[in-house]
Amino acid sequence: MSYFKRLPFRYRTVLMIAFGLATLFLLQAWLKNNLDMGDSMQSREFSWWREAPVPYLNYLFWALLLPLVYRVLERWPPTARPMWKHLGMLTLFGLLIGTMHEVSTSLIYYAILWTQDIFQFNSEYMSWAVEAVPPALVGRFMEFWVLIGVLAAVVHYQAVRTKQTELVQLTAELQSAHLNALRKQLQPHFLFNTLNTVSALMDTDVNGARKVLSRLGQLLRVTLDTTKRERITLGKELDYIGNYLGIESVRFQDRLQVHYKVPENLHNALVPSMLLQPLVENSVKHGPNKTSGAVEISIEAERSDEWLTLKVKDNGKGCEGVQGAMETNGIGLRNVRDRLELIYGGSATMKVESPGGHGFQVTMTLPYEPNGN
Repeated sequence: MSYFKRLPFRYRTVLMIAFGLATLFLLQAWLKNNLDMGDSMQSREFSWWREAPVPYLNYLFWALLLPLVYRVLERWPPTARPMWKHLGMLTLFGLLIGTMHEVSTSLIYYAILWTQDIFQFNSEYMSWAVEAVPPALVGRFMEFWVLIGVLAAVVHYQAVRTKQTELVQLTAELQSAHLNALRKQLQPHFLFNTLNTVSALMDTDVNGARKVLSRLGQLLRVTLDTTKRERITLGKELDYIGNYLGIESVRFQDRLQVHYKVPENLHNALVPSMLLQPLVENSVKHGPNKTSGAVEISIEAERSDEWLTLKVKDNGKGCEGVQGAMETNGIGLRNVRDRLELIYGGSATMKVESPGGHGFQVTMTLPYEPNGN
């Protein structure tokens, strides 16, 4: 029935909880009666017909009314404005629902007792039943507000989980968008420069041209292989930039030297895909592209406890105002910084320096995570 499907959880769970609570309260009444018998000179016989219907009628009837209570909460949430109006409507419905609950369960309860000759519909018994109504109504009204509180907490928890799920999905989409943007930024001008290098080498160094084309093929293969991967091993990332720098080394010949200081045991560490490429591209851009002298690029990695530190250094042309230059022209560096923030939040850091205005040094610290595959 649609009535029982209005709840934010399975109705079967509600029935199980109601039955379990009723059983616990009945067990408590039975234990209390037996303990009192042990401490008293007058023993009292425990009546299952008198005691058992009370908790079961109470909790199972609330289970029956729970979809209605949830509908009232949806219509008049206590935190919505105007708050006084919503709280007033909840109070009114609390009194109405509580009264309906108490009248219905009391009639059923007295009918059960009448079948067992425990209750009689005469003036004496009816007077006793009427006197029991006011405190019982207060109890039902309090139970209504307990249900309102529980339902409100469940709704809030589910809303938070939904927002967290949406945030995770959005973060993944942003990461993918950043990565795709980086690839689209890299491929056109890099391919153009590489093909120009191959064209220039064809007449003077056929073997060199063939070597460049081989590295270009490996570079494109790695690029396509990591298209849908947000993180790869540091070893694969080094292979990727190795092919890139290998092509640039042929292009600039002896003016570009690359040094790697990465321990073998760190090759299995997971890092964001294409994390180092913008950094080495920046070193090439501000190195042999800007000066006629020899430029050295150093790529380093080290682990300290649960942290992985990556460094890309060069001795090319630096600048005095690193942060200003990064905000105006450092698209690749900003891309790396933003991706680290998206993936690791505040757990990762990135520092860009140009000591004395000569060369660049980018230091990144991120959580160390070995590849589990």
